Amino acid sequence: MSDLEKLLYLTGVAADYLDYSGRHCTVAREDRLRVLRACGYDPDDSDALAAAVFALDARPWQRWLRPLAIADEPSPQVSLQVHPNGLWTTLSWRLDTEGGAVVAGDVVPAACPETGNYLIDGVRYSARQLSLAGVAAGYHRLTVSDGSREEQAEVVVCPSHCHDVADRGRKLWGISCQLYTLRSARNWGVGDFADLLELVELAAAQGADLVGLNPLHAPCSDSPDAASPYSPSDRRFLNPLYIAPELVAEYAATGGPLGLLGDPLAVAELEALRSAPLVDYDRVSRLKYRVYEALFQAFAASHLGRDSDRGRAFQGFVAVRGEALAQFAAYEVRHNPHPRRYRAEPAFYQYLQWQAAEQLALCQRRTGELGMAVGLMGDLAVGSVLQGCEVWSNPDLYLPGVTIGAPPDPFAADGQNWGLPVMPPLAMADNRFHHFRALLRANMAAVGALRIDHAMALLRLWWCLPEAPGLPAAGVYVYYPMRELMALVRLESQRNGCLVVGEDLGVVPPEFRQAMAEGGIYGNKLLYFEQHPDHSYKHPQEHGEDALLLVTNHDVATLAAWWNRHDLALRRQLGLVADADAFAVELSRRERDKGQLLSCLDDGGLLTDGWRVEALDRPFDFPLCAAIHRWCARGRSRLLLVQLEDLQLLEDPVNIPGTYREYPNWRRKQRLATAAIFADPQARHILDSVNRERQREKQP
Repeated sequence: MSDLEKLLYLTGVAADYLDYSGRHCTVAREDRLRVLRACGYDPDDSDALAAAVFALDARPWQRWLRPLAIADEPSPQVSLQVHPNGLWTTLSWRLDTEGGAVVAGDVVPAACPETGNYLIDGVRYSARQLSLAGVAAGYHRLTVSDGSREEQAEVVVCPSHCHDVADRGRKLWGISCQLYTLRSARNWGVGDFADLLELVELAAAQGADLVGLNPLHAPCSDSPDAASPYSPSDRRFLNPLYIAPELVAEYAATGGPLGLLGDPLAVAELEALRSAPLVDYDRVSRLKYRVYEALFQAFAASHLGRDSDRGRAFQGFVAVRGEALAQFAAYEVRHNPHPRRYRAEPAFYQYLQWQAAEQLALCQRRTGELGMAVGLMGDLAVGSVLQGCEVWSNPDLYLPGVTIGAPPDPFAADGQNWGLPVMPPLAMADNRFHHFRALLRANMAAVGALRIDHAMALLRLWWCLPEAPGLPAAGVYVYYPMRELMALVRLESQRNGCLVVGEDLGVVPPEFRQAMAEGGIYGNKLLYFEQHPDHSYKHPQEHGEDALLLVTNHDVATLAAWWNRHDLALRRQLGLVADADAFAVELSRRERDKGQLLSCLDDGGLLTDGWRVEALDRPFDFPLCAAIHRWCARGRSRLLLVQLEDLQLLEDPVNIPGTYREYPNWRRKQRLATAAIFADPQARHILDSVNRERQREKQP
């Protein structure tokens, strides 16, 4: 193999792949070389290629220890790379565990099993297996010495499975929503953590065990278009707009909205924002930051820098979040246009993150008090935007000219480009995955489950290469160290008591789903896509057990829109369907799928109120909605989510993939206040039916 091919392999650049139809696709050689150039390598410089290959492949063998070793319970093992002259040398080793215990011993490499070898300039280096039996999961420090030379490595011992619910025989269900869409008589124009508390109370009363949320990440505060929760500024921090002022301790002394705002016109603005059908992020931000500044002023006067309980709690939060929080505050000082008095005060932004984290944790604690088996399910976006804090504060981890996307498929004939810069796998490894760990910890800290968006990124990512002189835009798969990444997911999952769901919709290699199953990561299923090759729907008992089944989600049509063909008409109106012929084909497919679904419901004895298999033109209604939910609830999948929109028969989507300004994505609110949704007898009937079906029998 040439040095060029070796470097392509070592950097993870794929040479081919199978597309959505199973067709074998070969990647153009020039596109593969463009990936190398983007990563800083010169494929035309033979000496540089040889040096790069040596540094990545050979040089690690000249050390006893790699900087990071991932080991698996219950019998963790670490590789020692040894020169042949050192095979019979006694090495002393010491493992300092994160709990403070010390494990030590001596080892003669030649007495250990050989796991591999590498030839460098005629010298055969040998990899030997050092056993660390009995060492518990966690982050540890290993030191190896021969008396004159000493090396250290971080050893991460990982469990074999993610955290799971205690009773795996139970079939759990819950409600999914976009938090910002929640309505109430008291919020400030956007759903917040007080609204989430209300939803938790109401859902738990219906028998729900989880509440699925959109990503709650911090947005780009200086962008009025920063609406998508999947295009955040920084995934380690929370969106301050979700703070409920009423839940902040300082609120009690403010005199309510009029006291905080000090202006009847501002109170009228609040009422207008609260009643609007869409979230106006810019206006809501201007209003809420006036409130936040008043709250911070009260906090600073009584607690900032003082030895009070709240003062110490704030300082403890700042200390724990460390340099990352300091960088985030510095970024907000430079970019956030909404504060007036405290725009240049880092402590103000730290205070907002403290309050957001406290309120999210309060919501999760409440789920436990109400007996919910899981509680909140967070969502970790696949990336952050180029201009945001996460990329700005980690410049060595990101490639600004290459973005994340997906190859062509039936839903996007030209592929997708999500505009999020990539983290090269080698940069992640050089960082010893510290940033990846920080993302997991921040997003698992106050939830009972975490959905990992586009979980295939743990195995491979589709890199969208920009246009270059004489070259069109192109895409290439780049592979990531799946074993290490999944091991860290399992470890952080157990440490945080957080169940993990991997969003594995789309083109997924079988080895990835196998690794998910072996590691206790739940898969993700969507009703519309659960079909056999002949387009008949899978029976609920054919669904996988270790999966989260979604009746609908934010990227597909609601049940009412799907049945009434509203989504197709809207896509045609927006120019997303090519022409009348393509539209006719889509309509024909929809009629086929509707007929298949009615047949399944009929077979299950679920059609009521005059519904029959031939009623394809009958408008969607609550009896059909209830039948579909009952059918899904009978599935074998241990987890099920019901979308709040479907309980109201809403048709307008929250998001239309492939659009930006054509449709107000990520802004549409619920039609009804949360309390009104749960008070509706027909919605309650659906939830009661789902709960009965899920409780009817336990998993074997």
